[in-house]
Amino acid sequence: MLSDPLCDAWVASDVLACTASILNLTAISVDRFIAVTQPIKYAKHKNSKRVFIMLAITWVISVAIAAPIALGVNYSSERNVGDCRFFNSDFIIYSSMGSFYIPSIIMIFLYWKIYKVIRLRALKAKKAKRMRDVDRRALQGVIENPATTAGAALNDTGGVYGASEATVTTGLAKMDNGRVTYNTTTSSKATTSRFLATHAGDDGSITNGDTSDNADATEGMLSPKKKTKRDHKKGVTKFNFHMRTSRKRKEKSSSKREKKATKTLAIVLGVFLVCWVPFFTLNIISAICIRYDLDEYPACNMNPIYISMAQWLGYINSFLNPVIYTIFNPEFRKAFRKLLTDPCR
Repeated sequence: MLSDPLCDAWVASDVLACTASILNLTAISVDRFIAVTQPIKYAKHKNSKRVFIMLAITWVISVAIAAPIALGVNYSSERNVGDCRFFNSDFIIYSSMGSFYIPSIIMIFLYWKIYKVIRLRALKAKKAKRMRDVDRRALQGVIENPATTAGAALNDTGGVYGASEATVTTGLAKMDNGRVTYNTTTSSKATTSRFLATHAGDDGSITNGDTSDNADATEGMLSPKKKTKRDHKKGVTKFNFHMRTSRKRKEKSSSKREKKATKTLAIVLGVFLVCWVPFFTLNIISAICIRYDLDEYPACNMNPIYISMAQWLGYINSFLNPVIYTIFNPEFRKAFRKLLTDPCR
């Protein structure tokens, strides 16, 4: 059995610890909100001083909420010796608002904004993916189907056989004295015309030997170009495959991170509300019963076991928070590992 001063000290320390736990969660939500919505600003101003200021603010507010208990606000003439609970309805409402309801509203709002930002980025990533696919197809078309204007430019300058020849550009270019030239092949019709004009005899006949030599020469001229073009297309295909694979890997990793972040937010906020809503709901009911003297109602004469269960459920939340954050957030995991291992070194 504790005396009244010891009971007040115990209740004040309980309020202080629970309020500090909840306000630290609020501070984490503010930190995550800035990190997600303003990553450049967050990285620029990320330092130990800022962290210490946030921690100091949470503990100052916690002390301000718990201090009235230690100053005698919880005194009541109806109080029994060793009965360590709240007796001042005004303090119950004041502490409940400062310790839970206001921080909860802030957390819900900030996590909702974070969720919206994450969803918006996911939609933008999908839109960017579609645009990249369009650009990739266009780029592939440009690489595999070079402009035919180069062939027209060659014809305009006057080839060996005149501008009337059909020219096909292979897409392979070379630099000669500052001038870009393209490897071209003439169409079969133009090649045949040149062959007849060159190798026809006076009587219009064509010798077999000349035909064989010219065919070999033509084959020798076209085959390397066809092979080069085929190798070029193979290289382009391989390059596009690697680009596509790398892009898919990055998009998959980004999507995975977004889903994991959303899942973490839902778990943190869900566990927090499940653990603390029952206790603070009973707290408000108790304040109403005390203020308006409603002891005859069943809700005002609840079994103390239920109140203790709700209170311990809130305590469990303080135990679960480090577990949740270390499982789902590598930065917190690294920080906890550093706190636990560095002092031992």
